[in-house]
Amino acid sequence: MKPPRRVTLLGCPIDPLTMEETVNRIDLAIQRGQCLQHVVVNAAKLVHLQNDPELRASVVVSDLINADGQAVVWAARFLGKPLPERVAGIDLMGGFIRLAHEKQCRVFFFGAREEVVRKVVEIYSKAFSPAIIAGYRNGYYQMEEELAIATEIHDSGAQILFIAISSPTKEICHPSDSQSFDLRGRRE
Repeated sequence: MKPPRRVTLLGCPIDPLTMEETVNRIDLAIQRGQCLQHVVVNAAKLVHLQNDPELRASVVVSDLINADGQAVVWAARFLGKPLPERVAGIDLMGGFIRLAHEKQCRVFFFGAREEVVRKVVEIYSKAFSPAIIAGYRNGYYQMEEELAIATEIHDSGAQILFIAISSPTKEICHPSDSQSFDLRGRRE
């Protein structure tokens, strides 16, 4: 089934998908062993995209872009480019955790303060199973640590990676050396 054509709002493409359709697309990518970059946009991020070419470039190449904020859904409707619903990243997280549990996938949590990410891991381990946890790491690091962190995430065997770092840092990667790799371990 071909995905619906993207809507462009303030120069940013957005996938007109529901929460369920988004989870299904990501489930299919996991089943196929495909790496898929997902990003959500709200009104603030759409404004930042207007003046930040690096952020814009990182967002628009994403495989899946959802409208996180209700203001984005309203603006799209007003401009005659309706989106079916708000698909908030925090709500998606719950769907992805359930998916990981049902499909026996592993999840890596990256970001937030140490005590926060540790508590999130504890909550999901108890609610579902510790087996879904591939690993976690807080989001406070130096730029020169990025390659080591990417290696840690890759080596964890995670099929789903949650990044809880403020924008635009989470969308833009600055490898500390001239080589980087995707989560499947291929050098780019």
